[in-house]
Amino acid sequence: MNEIKISVIIPAFNEAKRLPKTLKKISDFFKRKNYSYEIVVVDDGSQDKTTDTIKSLNIPNVRVVSYKANRGKGYAVNFGILKAKGKYILFADADNSTPFEQIEKLLEHIENYEVVIGSRYLTNSHIKLKQPLSRRVAARLGNLLIRAMVLPKIEDTQCGFKMFQRHAAHEIFSRQTIWRWGFDIEILYIAKKLGFKIKEVPIDWYNDEATRIQSPRVFLTTFSELLRIKLNSISGKYRR
Repeated sequence: MNEIKISVIIPAFNEAKRLPKTLKKISDFFKRKNYSYEIVVVDDGSQDKTTDTIKSLNIPNVRVVSYKANRGKGYAVNFGILKAKGKYILFADADNSTPFEQIEKLLEHIENYEVVIGSRYLTNSHIKLKQPLSRRVAARLGNLLIRAMVLPKIEDTQCGFKMFQRHAAHEIFSRQTIWRWGFDIEILYIAKKLGFKIKEVPIDWYNDEATRIQSPRVFLTTFSELLRIKLNSISGKYRR
């Protein structure tokens, strides 16, 4: 059996409305390429018809994995990545806020870096549709805190468009302990602790007005989870 080149992991919670459009765009992209691929949708305990809707689309190379209780985006990404078969594994958001063709920018570097991440805050990044001011301020304050405490060289830890070499993904995600908001920070910190090379790449990004993120609460959660990451590191949970 030929090796799958790219696995795309999409965490989904109550995404019956937004996800079909995203999956069609991803499928259309791969139709124009010669990549072997799979799309793994992880239904994170949805209460709508997410799983049934996706299965009814009959889009090639899409499989749905699910569980009953909502466990958080970080858990869903972890669940999908550890089941992925691709040489390279990307996780992306269900809303396609980073247009999927931006994957080509990550593919340019993935052979030389174990982890390649999309960034909204580099010089050549383009935010096509901005967030409300309150969320932009909260996001930048949170980013300053993240850089000060754990990841000084990463401009944007929270962009939901990250690619890994498979062996690195399994090493990193097998050590993950945070299942909700702070999981992006933790997996990048683990990658750093394990000595993997991380490349940050500028991408195009569109804010989705339907996002469920609440800025003040996220800022407090970020701080508490940063403390947890530091304690995990001190206790040796991230060691090889």
